[in-house]
Amino acid sequence: MKTKLTLSVSAKSVQRAKAAARRRGVPLSQLVEEHFDRLAPAGGKHDSAEFFRRWQGAFKLDPAALKDERVAAIMAKHVR
Repeated sequence: MKTKLTLSVSAKSVQRAKAAARRRGVPLSQLVEEHFDRLAPAGGKHDSAEFFRRWQGAFKLDPAALKDERVAAIMAKHVR
């Protein structure tokens, strides 16, 4: 069910938002709703599959850094 929402934003922000919605070919309401969903996903959890897809392999670790015991501990705990 959709609910009307009244927001107070600057005229420049409205212009930029409308232009962004036009570029994406979606209504402004949909653009705002998608942004809200990214800020606070349903169920209060982020989509971990999407997160991993986006960031997996994005950062490279210098092999020399593995000699640091703090880095090694983090890797052992969090990297599969």
